[in-house]
Amino acid sequence: MPQCPPCHSSSSPAVTKGLLILWAVPSQGGRPLPPPTLQQIQALVRHMAEDAQELFTFYEENQHLAIHHLCRTNRPPEWLRGPVLGPGGLRELRGTMTRMAQALQDITRHQRDLNPPGAEILRRLASTHLKVRGLLSNLDGLFPAPSPVPGHRPPTSPMAPTKIFRQKLAGCQILWSYARFMAKLSARLEARSRREKRRSHRGPRPPTRS
Repeated sequence: MPQCPPCHSSSSPAVTKGLLILWAVPSQGGRPLPPPTLQQIQALVRHMAEDAQELFTFYEENQHLAIHHLCRTNRPPEWLRGPVLGPGGLRELRGTMTRMAQALQDITRHQRDLNPPGAEILRRLASTHLKVRGLLSNLDGLFPAPSPVPGHRPPTSPMAPTKIFRQKLAGCQILWSYARFMAKLSARLEARSRREKRRSHRGPRPPTRS
């Protein structure tokens, strides 16, 4: 069965929490906030990869879906395939996170019908949704987008109404695919950061002799 790539816990919870609070709320006093650095984006992605794996593990056990690894599909939704970090990689990540925020809302809506208010699964889903929105705010700061068109609606939900078990399974498979996506994204950002550090330490190449 496929395994989710390991996520290394090296980010500062305090710094990450500060990033989420800073970028999940509008700027105060009418003064625009400075855009985040790529290092801040990387730290937030690392934290989100850890959180995504924890949420999936909890959901799988809580919903009694761990048997036969039913959730661990090799066929993720098309919008959760990748990630591809080409020239517009981080910019294109915004679309994926928008879809994921909508998917989390759908999963939460279904779980509200099955759990009392304040249930642990609802709290965890809300926390992950906040982090996705936080990353979206960071990306909006790094890559300002044109003003939204009036009447624009978010992409349609990837989960159609169906029986309870099938809804649970669909949600679990999305969380599994999301955990794998974020783990890969975090690993690729870390690798890119290491390459850039090595290049900066080497400095410019000396001119070649003719």
